[in-house]
This record gives sequence, C-alpha cells and structure tokens, in this order.
Amino acid sequence: MLGIIIPDYRHATSAANFIGAALAAHLLVLMERRGMTELRWFLLPGFCGGLTTFSGVTYEAILHPHENWVFLTTNALFSAIAVAISITLSRKWIKEKA
Repeated sequence: MLGIIIPDYRHATSAANFIGAALAAHLLVLMERRGMTELRWFLLPGFCGGLTTFSGVTYEAILHPHENWVFLTTNALFSAIAVAISITLSRKWIKEKA
C-alpha cells in the first residue's frame, strides 16, 4: 500500500519502519495503561513486526553499497525518534485505567 503512495521503494521501506515503530510504541502504552499486556505477543511481533520491514532495509543497504551506512543509520535513528515521539504523545493521550 505504501508503495502506491510512495513510489520510491527505499522511502516506502523507511516510512513503513517509522509507522510500525511508532505504532508499536503506542500499542505498548495502550496495553500497559489498559491492563491488556497479554495482547503484546500478538500485536507487537505479529502485526507490527509484519508492518515493519527491517529485512527490506538490509536488502536496500546491500543493493546500494555506496549509501548503505547512511541509509541504515538514518532508518534506525528516525525509527527511534518515532518511538520516542509516539511514547510521549501516547502517555499524554491515554489515561490510566481507573
């Protein structure tokens, strides 16, 4: 689906990773606050793991060896930033279970 919106495969791969990492962080906060921690085994490695494409990042890094460290570094860095932002916002928006 992202390939339709973002035609460049490298950018689509990065976008999928950023979205998946942010969604995983949001779901972690949601499950923690709502007491649904047993769902983490399904949602995080299953759904979010299927959404993120870190194997695609590895493939792209090998395919373009002259840019591989830049691509790998920016992908990991921006995924970590997406997690930090998502956790911060999720903790503000999702209230503790009463």
